Amino acid sequence: MTLASPIMKWLAPSMIRSVVISVAALVIGLLILFLGALPERTALRVAGDEAHTLDVRLSQMRATVATAEHQKQACDKLMAERDALVTSGVIEPLLGSFSMRGKNLLDPIARQTGFHIDGVRELQPIPLQLPKPAPEQLHYRQPVEFTGQGSYTQITAFITQVEASQPLVALSGLLILSQPQTPETHKAVITFEWPAKGEKIKTDKLPKK
Repeated sequence: MTLASPIMKWLAPSMIRSVVISVAALVIGLLILFLGALPERTALRVAGDEAHTLDVRLSQMRATVATAEHQKQACDKLMAERDALVTSGVIEPLLGSFSMRGKNLLDPIARQTGFHIDGVRELQPIPLQLPKPAPEQLHYRQPVEFTGQGSYTQITAFITQVEASQPLVALSGLLILSQPQTPETHKAVITFEWPAKGEKIKTDKLPKK
């Protein structure tokens, strides 16, 4: 056997039991320490990963906050441009008449281009696709028909300047008729559509074509 065998023979049984118990307690303590520390190490590693993820997210949020004021200013600018476009482009009736409003808007352009407006007629509104139920206040397309006379150059100049000065207007109809008695002056029937806002259109009150 080993050198421990002669020594063990001289030890009292109580001493041997103490040594065995001490060794066993030491082994058990080491096992408890190892098994207890392993989950803690895993938890620490997971916590470290989470802390790193949160740090990255915090950095991204700080970068977003740093640009928030710039984005707000850009958004405010776009909203102001949109409001100005809607204000200048949406037609409203003049004394209850869209035809009077249309003539009032286009008379200066007609005088500038030499196109003479003989008459104006309000056509049937064109509803847009709406949710159900439709709101009481809504937007729709309002056609206004202009009848007048001018040369081909004057007619095209009139249409071009109307579209340039009225950003939301749309040319929806154009008829040019020659006049044998005045070959250089044509009769033109021009229809423009404006976006309009008003109460819900009632079909029983629409003008007849």
